Amino acid sequence: MSNETHLDAEFEVVDEENKVIRHVVTDVSEKKCYALPLSPQDLVAIYKEKGEDPDNKFVLWVNYAESRLKLSPAHIMIYLANTNFYATFSAVDEDLLVEYIKTDFLVDAPILARILTNIIKTKYGHELSELEMQLYNLFDENQIAEFIENQGELLDDLIENIKGLIPFVLQHAWDNLSDEDKKTHYDLETTLNDITAVDKPTKCGPNVAMLVQCVWDMFLVITTYEGISDKYNTNLYNDKPKYNGADLFLMLNNTNVIPNVLSFLPPGLLLPDIENPA
Repeated sequence: MSNETHLDAEFEVVDEENKVIRHVVTDVSEKKCYALPLSPQDLVAIYKEKGEDPDNKFVLWVNYAESRLKLSPAHIMIYLANTNFYATFSAVDEDLLVEYIKTDFLVDAPILARILTNIIKTKYGHELSELEMQLYNLFDENQIAEFIENQGELLDDLIENIKGLIPFVLQHAWDNLSDEDKKTHYDLETTLNDITAVDKPTKCGPNVAMLVQCVWDMFLVITTYEGISDKYNTNLYNDKPKYNGADLFLMLNNTNVIPNVLSFLPPGLLLPDIENPA
């Protein structure tokens, strides 16, 4: 078994309305570390475990070193997306994080999102908490510095896309208002005149849009240092049902990202509750 790292930590982020967004790095110290692709015997054991405790979300602990003997980082992402496992890793490297950002497949691996948050915070010189620094066991300060140096253009692309969240939310919030409500929100209509939907190539896949619901503090840090953007890229922010059958706006609304975004906008732009555009 390769470079095992046991983690049991809880991260809390409190927004301006004192709402807590909690992310837990699950303790996997007592679990088997699996190489990908999973053998038929492993699949039987996993589904047996899931069946014995259906209320407890199964965490697939991936033996990254052994998995790399058969699969590239890109194929590891595809495999996890196709099997729909909630995954964590015995080790993490730059190649895996790059593929997580770039892949066209949704991967449920919050540990990668948290490491990317550490990278973004370090890029801005933002202090990490003691809990965040526990992740140095998986991806340390030197690796973070190397990632920032080697993947500067990719990080800039990621940041630019995260900045696009607010204009995307405002535009689609407006689109989901009734004609009567639109008459009372002329301030928002004026703001929308300055928002541009751009269509340009991006190296970022749908996991980047999912980052906001998983690591809200990353979004807050980027917004603090970069300000609010006046454009969003339709190659990432669009109405395609890429998010487990839902489009992006519906997914963000169902995970309370939309209300959280609207909650810290200026009072003149605050909107009434928006019904899910089901």
